[in-house]
Amino acid sequence: MTINKDLPLLIFDLDGTLIDSAKDIHLAINKMLSNHNRQQVSYPTLVSHIGDGLKKLVNDFFPEFKIESKENETKVDEFLSIYESSMVDNTKLFPEVSEFLSGYSGAKAIVTNKNIKPTLEILEHFSLHHLPWVAVIGGDSLAERKPSALPLRFVMEKAQTHPAATWMIGDGRPDMLSAKAAGCLKVAVHYGYSTAEELAIFDPDHVLKNFSDLKTLI
Repeated sequence: MTINKDLPLLIFDLDGTLIDSAKDIHLAINKMLSNHNRQQVSYPTLVSHIGDGLKKLVNDFFPEFKIESKENETKVDEFLSIYESSMVDNTKLFPEVSEFLSGYSGAKAIVTNKNIKPTLEILEHFSLHHLPWVAVIGGDSLAERKPSALPLRFVMEKAQTHPAATWMIGDGRPDMLSAKAAGCLKVAVHYGYSTAEELAIFDPDHVLKNFSDLKTLI
């Protein structure tokens, strides 16, 4: 597909934006907590912790370790061994995601705080790996992750475009903050894992109540 330079570069978050993965993350974290004889967490509680990357997610439930400690790294590895064995059991694409991504002729990329290995495996599972992505950036791909501007600037450089022609589309605080830091348009997803009220404080340029709204906006 020839990239249409007249269309904006769309940079997508993954969890809560393209895929509904919270149930599998919830089941994995509760299995891990059970293995350590810790109290289970509710689905809404788990959802409120998604978005800042795996180290932070795991550390939120094992706060006795420093986030950059070897102990927390061990816990992250433990979580991944549980999660990756069943990470697409309940995970689904949000409606119309595949159709839009396959048909969009502008530049597109993914910037997620999810680690790159499961990210790529999930894209392959949903047959999205073959699309002409400018880049697929995980939380462990670069020196910094969202809310840093670095991942977005990296993608814009690869796409040879500028912030005014770039939309950061996501459902979380890190998405809005990274877009602000990089000077991109902020597109807040209301069907994901943050509430409309939580995202409103970032004064988004556009709002998606459903993924299908994106086609209308463009």
